[in-house]
Amino acid sequence: AASKFSRVMEYLWVSLRLIYAFFLVLVFFQISGNKRQFSQMTTFDLISNFILSAILSGYIISGKAGWKGFTVVIAVYFSINYLINLIGHTNWGRRLIIGTPTILIDKGKINRRNLQKMNMNMTDFLSLLRTKDIHSLQDVSLAQIEIGGNLTVLRKGEEAFSVLLIENGVINHENLRQIQKTESWLRRKLKEMKVNKAEEVFYAQWQKGKLYVIKN
Repeated sequence: AASKFSRVMEYLWVSLRLIYAFFLVLVFFQISGNKRQFSQMTTFDLISNFILSAILSGYIISGKAGWKGFTVVIAVYFSINYLINLIGHTNWGRRLIIGTPTILIDKGKINRRNLQKMNMNMTDFLSLLRTKDIHSLQDVSLAQIEIGGNLTVLRKGEEAFSVLLIENGVINHENLRQIQKTESWLRRKLKEMKVNKAEEVFYAQWQKGKLYVIKN
């Protein structure tokens, strides 16, 4: 009877730790405002979620850290996530932490180096293209693997993708090079739209030969 009671109490404490962990993590997610984990998974998100899973499983199953220790560890975890997300808003930080799309076909030509970088052979690539209802490489103008791992394809004759040039006041120089433009050109275009500096821009994109700007 005593052993049965101890098992019941153990299950009860595990359940209580589970409930506490659930609501604590929920609160921190709401405070951090980072919802990307639920929409578009990046390499950073996968690693971050693996670490969070390890922290949760260790606390819920063993409970050795106690609720105070667990609260501190979770606070440190979300603080690190917050700092990394801030760094990810810079151009170099975004490339390092979040990554950039990988172009596999550009202007109808296959980028073999990027195929090798993605550990992808032609059989795998052609299989991916078929999921987009494309059965011939000759039909493709541009194909790229997005940050989240999805394949985006532009057929020949279709309208080109919009290109992000400014986000939260930060100029994306890599995308400027992609459309063969310079920073001085961009600043000149902004002044024509009565925008004095890039820091005043929340979002700017280039599409169909036109610059579209949303101010802060």
